[in-house]
Amino acid sequence: MRRLGIAVSDEGETIATPLRALSVASVREAPAAVAAVAAEVGAGAVVVGVPAGLEGEEGRREVQRVKRFARALRESSGLPVRLQDESLSTREAEERASAAGRAPRGRDLHAQAAAVILQRWLDRPRRGPEGPA
Repeated sequence: MRRLGIAVSDEGETIATPLRALSVASVREAPAAVAAVAAEVGAGAVVVGVPAGLEGEEGRREVQRVKRFARALRESSGLPVRLQDESLSTREAEERASAAGRAPRGRDLHAQAAAVILQRWLDRPRRGPEGPA
């Protein structure tokens, strides 16, 4: 069982909010599950966290797996899919929750980490079109 955190932004694309975590039985069903949520919320694009690592290790197996997922998601949803470094997003979500006097766990933590990743994308200085994932 895999869990995928989902977050959404406001219409002005300034604030990311945790939505929920999806549980999928296999990696193969993940793109369709995320595409269904994107359609449900009326998303115009999807941001996917990629484990670039602290040294930006692009060739790692996990990075290639996420890029395959992003391509499958783009095909399933018909939406643009953007990649954003997810390094330390779970730790940041934990720290934010702790500072607010909460301790997210499990599903909530996945959604909180997704919001961290999406907020990083929203905060980028220039979010122009990117090449394919």
